[in-house]
Amino acid sequence: MSSPSQPADGSFDLGEYCRRVEEYLARVNEGHIVRIVGTAFEMVRSWALEGIPLGIVCQGIDAKAERHRAGRSKRPLRLEFCEGDVRALYDDWRRAVGAWSPGPTGDETAGHLPPAIEERRRPSVTRQIDRAIDRVVAVSGSLDLPDGLPGALTAILEDLVALRDDFRHTRGAARQALMERLVTIDRAIGDAARAAAGSSIADVELEARRDLATFKNRLPAEAWERSVRAGVDRLLRERYRLPSLDPGVLPEAS
Repeated sequence: MSSPSQPADGSFDLGEYCRRVEEYLARVNEGHIVRIVGTAFEMVRSWALEGIPLGIVCQGIDAKAERHRAGRSKRPLRLEFCEGDVRALYDDWRRAVGAWSPGPTGDETAGHLPPAIEERRRPSVTRQIDRAIDRVVAVSGSLDLPDGLPGALTAILEDLVALRDDFRHTRGAARQALMERLVTIDRAIGDAARAAAGSSIADVELEARRDLATFKNRLPAEAWERSVRAGVDRLLRERYRLPSLDPGVLPEAS
């Protein structure tokens, strides 16, 4: 299910934002309309003012809806129940693209994650690699991959398997050196996604700028462009269902 987009020029219309969220919730509820009023309106208003992209909100609604459908309730999903999923996805998104606002003292926090994000538990290195291998294997079996991507994924898979084996047989300080290879492989995944996008990269960049529009005046120009590049990378990985490796996680203790 495709999600609505935001204006690319940084303009803001709370009514339009609420309308699009309401429409998406109705689609998830198979046409049943649940109006955004009262507590739900205040919640959506806070999402909009914080700059949470509509795409992230829709992903959060989808995540909650999947569990809602698997449960016993036959009632339409209410938006208030989606708050936790939206917030968790928003934290992940900000961390991925480097989009966070200055702290209460006005100091720029680029390079330092907010505590709520920094302290969230991340999977171990070997767990990340195992998940990445599973994802690459699954994607490689698709028949609709762009030219050049299957070959790139084969090389990436070989590197991931070798890195996982090395982590299993390496102890102590020597493990830290393996983290550089993790960074290299993650960069190769991003490069493969960009190459696969071809000329459509311009449309993906426009979408990234739309998602980040409300942050444009909150970040220095250099940080803004860096966030846009990270946003493009994230969108491309979502498009081709490619994994991300987190270089910031520490190697497990020996």
